[in-house]
Amino acid sequence: MKKYVIAIILFFSSVTTVFAQAEENQKPSMLFSESGIMIDTDTGTILYSKNAKRPMSPASITKVATAVYAIEKGNLDSMVTISKEAAETEGSSVYLLEGEQMSLRQLLTGMMINSGNDASVAIAEHLDGSVKKFSENLNLFLEEKAGVTNSHFSNPHGLYEKGHYTTAEDMALIISYAMKNQDFKDLFSLKEVEWKGKGWETTLFNHHKMVKGEMVFPEVTGGKNGYVDESKHTLVTTASNENLSIAVVLLKAQSKTAIYQDTDALLKYGLTHFQHNVIPKGERYANGGKEYFSDREIIYTSLMGEEDLISLDDTGGLIYTLDGKEQLLSKLPAIPKKSEGKQKERDQEESGDSVKSQLVLYPVYLYFGLLLIAGAAAVRNKITSV
Repeated sequence: MKKYVIAIILFFSSVTTVFAQAEENQKPSMLFSESGIMIDTDTGTILYSKNAKRPMSPASITKVATAVYAIEKGNLDSMVTISKEAAETEGSSVYLLEGEQMSLRQLLTGMMINSGNDASVAIAEHLDGSVKKFSENLNLFLEEKAGVTNSHFSNPHGLYEKGHYTTAEDMALIISYAMKNQDFKDLFSLKEVEWKGKGWETTLFNHHKMVKGEMVFPEVTGGKNGYVDESKHTLVTTASNENLSIAVVLLKAQSKTAIYQDTDALLKYGLTHFQHNVIPKGERYANGGKEYFSDREIIYTSLMGEEDLISLDDTGGLIYTLDGKEQLLSKLPAIPKKSEGKQKERDQEESGDSVKSQLVLYPVYLYFGLLLIAGAAAVRNKITSV
């Protein structure tokens, strides 16, 4: 009897576990964070959003933008001389000393792993001469390269300033752009690094709990955290599996527990519910009597287990409906109408035939012309002789 009871208990326990796992991977019904977004970093498809266009203070996730700009503009092996202003920057630090020299690569490591504000200022001054000029160039860079539309960065580190803001959506665009750079990806994924400076020698550990392994999430590939009183907790996290790569951006959570709980829920939902599908090159679509075709392979993000809803608008725009929201996949080129093509060929053939017929009859015209001339000459001679 006891064996049967134990078997029944184990059965219901396993069933409960399965339902619990399925439930925890569902789309989150709410977030503790005030603003958030999840994006496919390969296709740019937004998979989840909450107040994603609301301007907010980003705190130290600003350093994601600083890092990709520095990597693309600077020489990572160039040496940087630390200024008095950089060494005295307030907040989190890697304890740089005035006059100390260090490579741009090492400063980027100190900025991203230990969130060094002093390293951020040193990087800005090295690249553009001043924090002000750096900020101007950074904003232009982000607009042109990442496509941000509602951000303004006034400093390289994220310490609170009234005119320093971004949105979850813009940060998602920035991290999506940055993850296409291998040097950035390598930097963003570092768990720990040996730090050797004149003012400090130690082992630096990434402050992001999922990156350093404090919270186990094997699919996580990188991350950056932030906090100032005005911003509260902010977090950027990237993850990938065999189906896709995603990024989660969260702004203004009241506690670390809350922001990591939000991140965990979104990552589990994203990695278990979405995948990549492909529209092959040469695929044809029709609308309003016009035909269009895909002139390249088109990769898009779809929900697993659901039929893809793909349509064509009046201008050749290929539209995919994901989770009830329409998004433009690509503008397709039109296929010329066959009738128009054939008529053009017929016109060309008729034109060619006309020319050919004229060429064929030319000797005949010439022969009769010569006969007329000869006849006229004979008549004149006869009249003259008379």
